[in-house]
Amino acid sequence: MKTNWARNLNLTNWTFLLLCFLFVVPRTFAQELRGEIVGLVRDDTGGLLTGVQVTAVSPALIRERVTTTGSDGRYRVAALPPGMYTLVFKFPSFRTLQREKIRVGFKMHISINATLELAGVEETLTVTEHSPLVDIKTTTVGTSLTNELLEDIPTARDIWSAMALTPGFQMAGYDVGGSHTGTQTPYITYGFEGQNKTLLEGINVTENQDLNAGYFDYGSFQELQLGGTGNMAEQAGPGALLNISVKSGGDKFSGNVYTDFLNKDTVSDNVPGELKIPGGTVDGFRAPAKGLSRGNPITKQYDINFGVGGPIFRQKLWFYFSYRQNNQFKSILGMDEEAQSKLENFTFKGTYQINASNQIIGFFNRRTKFQPLRGLSLTTAKESAHFQDSVNRPWKIEWTSILSERTILDVQFSSWLNFFPLYPTQTQSSSVDGVPPGRIELTTGQRSGGHNFYWERRVDKPQISASLLHDWDGWSGNHHFKVGGELYRERREVFRFQPFDIFYRDRKGKPWEIDLYNTESRGTNDAHHLSLYAQDSWLASERLSLNLGIRYDIYRLAWPEQRVESNRSDMFPTTSTMPTTVRTYHSVSPRLGLALDLTGNGNTTLKVFFGRFFFNPSIYHTDKENPVGNLRFRHRFNDLNGNNILDSPDELGDFLRSLDGAGFFKVDRDIKHAYADELSTHFERELAENLYLRTSYVYKNLRQGWGLVDVSRVDTYNIPVTLIDQLTGTTLELLDRERNVPEEVLFTNPGRMGLPDYSADYHTIETTLHRRLKNNWLVLSSFEHTWASDFRENRQFSTSNLHVARHRACGLGQFECSNLWTPNARRFGKLNSTWWNFKFVGRYLFNYGISVSAAYKYQSGLNYARLMNVNLPNAGTETILSEPIADNRSPGVGILDLRGEKSFNLAGRIGQVTGILDIFNLFNTNPVTNFRMMSGSRFKEVITLLDPRTIRLGIRWEF
Repeated sequence: MKTNWARNLNLTNWTFLLLCFLFVVPRTFAQELRGEIVGLVRDDTGGLLTGVQVTAVSPALIRERVTTTGSDGRYRVAALPPGMYTLVFKFPSFRTLQREKIRVGFKMHISINATLELAGVEETLTVTEHSPLVDIKTTTVGTSLTNELLEDIPTARDIWSAMALTPGFQMAGYDVGGSHTGTQTPYITYGFEGQNKTLLEGINVTENQDLNAGYFDYGSFQELQLGGTGNMAEQAGPGALLNISVKSGGDKFSGNVYTDFLNKDTVSDNVPGELKIPGGTVDGFRAPAKGLSRGNPITKQYDINFGVGGPIFRQKLWFYFSYRQNNQFKSILGMDEEAQSKLENFTFKGTYQINASNQIIGFFNRRTKFQPLRGLSLTTAKESAHFQDSVNRPWKIEWTSILSERTILDVQFSSWLNFFPLYPTQTQSSSVDGVPPGRIELTTGQRSGGHNFYWERRVDKPQISASLLHDWDGWSGNHHFKVGGELYRERREVFRFQPFDIFYRDRKGKPWEIDLYNTESRGTNDAHHLSLYAQDSWLASERLSLNLGIRYDIYRLAWPEQRVESNRSDMFPTTSTMPTTVRTYHSVSPRLGLALDLTGNGNTTLKVFFGRFFFNPSIYHTDKENPVGNLRFRHRFNDLNGNNILDSPDELGDFLRSLDGAGFFKVDRDIKHAYADELSTHFERELAENLYLRTSYVYKNLRQGWGLVDVSRVDTYNIPVTLIDQLTGTTLELLDRERNVPEEVLFTNPGRMGLPDYSADYHTIETTLHRRLKNNWLVLSSFEHTWASDFRENRQFSTSNLHVARHRACGLGQFECSNLWTPNARRFGKLNSTWWNFKFVGRYLFNYGISVSAAYKYQSGLNYARLMNVNLPNAGTETILSEPIADNRSPGVGILDLRGEKSFNLAGRIGQVTGILDIFNLFNTNPVTNFRMMSGSRFKEVITLLDPRTIRLGIRWEF
């Protein structure tokens, strides 16, 4: 019997297919980490010059790059790493023209036209160039942060802190002086949450659907680009694209050493007096039972970061090495415990210029995270927290070949491994000896005993990406063709273990429900992905550019042969499975962009973009169905002897549902591929030299979202139940299902089952003003407002304000719609909400090596609804929204940070030392950023306040 070819496609086959594809298509290029300079060369009468030698020189290049103008007088210098460039134009009988200080960033298309004069007395004319801020050729919109900007503004020195100051992003958490060190802060990009992609030196380090596999060596960054709209065919998903390049060294030895320090003596107290009193309230929020002594201040933190680079052989072989350690100790609100988060990074990069046309880059990064009390909070006791000691290792080997003046090939082999354990704090290992069974109080969310999950998770992602570029004149204009592809296999292996293979769910101190686990279990799931894309940046005229792209994705979701033998063999028999493909998606995504130079001088541009983006499913489909994986059975609990412990199977009440899948959930074999559309328009104008304004409208949506549907039970919710909201006294009209109906859970598009489909719509307007550093000052400022209409999850996924307040749009991000579709959870249907933010970054350089910078950000509060755990006679406990989320808004948060610097030049060639004083949350504001959402006696009890004013002292030595 013949099978679908894609189901039999392994990594070797896909590699062969990708390489074959690359060498039969027209020769084109793509490298996410590079930009290009293009332009026309004329004589002083306006005539086009053919054969002009154009040479690009930069400290970022091992060797200069040389090209010549074509018959139309046009030149292009492509595949340029970020940096500052000089262009030299040479032509017989004409004066040599040298244009300096041209800044090239990620994927930037810089237009530099030149006019050559007949040779005179002065054979060389040098011009200091004004690098354009408006890219008139592409429709991709984002913000590039250079190493200089990243190091000279007050931030926590991580990408999430930098993102909080960047147009287009709404953050879930609020960092004050590094208070979120060791925490990946969720974010929204133009309304859309999840489906993000992160590239580190071109390596796809995205884990699962949108997470980052590890933390970053901030001091090693050459440039960080953040983009969330107008992404062309290189990008798969509809979320943000984070692109990071690392320093390369150079033909001169150079380096830097950075360190900073703060402790409890440099951290203020911002707890209102009312919240220091047990039961005290402020603006409707209440203090915990013991009151608050101080917020969540850092008690000690230091950051050590140094790097060095230079030539091993000049103009031949460069190296760069960096090390970073960031160690933080932080008190926990309302508790006597202290939490530690320690991050370490080792980075190495080597660049070898084989000859004038071929270059090889090698890169390796080892990053670790040590967090012995992960998750510790007022709702999670020390014994219920996790012990984490994880390691992540990305690496690459990249080959770039200049096949001709207009054709460049790039091939990259890379991979990363992520080992992520979450152990009991009592054993700090996979042993559960002496760990008590875990419990959660359903009315408050309070945990005690062991956690409800522990694991050792290992993810590895070998990958190949390749691309070609070809510049061609013809077909009514100039064409910048680009084709390429990416191939990877993401494999996740999870070893799960649970104390006593059990977890208790209490109600008002009495056992109510119980989860039984099939642990110890080991499950392996694979996601194979092959993408091919082609696009053309077509300069139809000097004022009109069309960006046309098409992308083809294959996702094959499968698992290998495996076996599980549970400790509870009476309930979970030994299970094995053969290699199985659950679903294969084939998806075609069109992208279309238009850039129109409205004035003809390159300083005013209108951009329009439309694109379809299909979701990266990662391993979540297979994780639902794989019979060798984690599985829980939830039952009513009949505590016959009143000791709060399961003593025998006789105490198990009605079976309520299975959780986590492991063969009891099935994947709809005809499930449709979730996707999002984007329509965006941008008006960009260079108001003055180095001053840029952009106004934007961005529409994004979600269609065919994925979710879980109990297809045998969903239609049996026909028993009216009337409950009383104990907080407000209002009547709740809910539906219970029929009793003892067998379970049949399907992972599908709810719309295929005749239910309202998971969908969402997001409208965003934004204005951005950017002044590049000139005459000693710079500004980056933006305002953004988003209107959202989407389905929300009815439970919390993290302690961050965004997730508490906004919950989660179904089908997005790592958690997808993990709750079953029920009429009670979705009784309000799609919900409307809004949010907005304002951001400002400014810097001014005074005389005598003194500079001052400021960063201000204000985020509106987010709409939220009180959550309720309701008890239904047959369906058991369900979590519902008590009201539409638009009825409430959490407090807005404004933070002003300042930095002062004083630099000293050292004698000889020792370099420069800079003293740094940072003041975060200058006004010591104290809005509530997280609170208990569950209805009950502790509703709106404060979990976290904005971290207090923090003073950080630092020093930087550059040589």
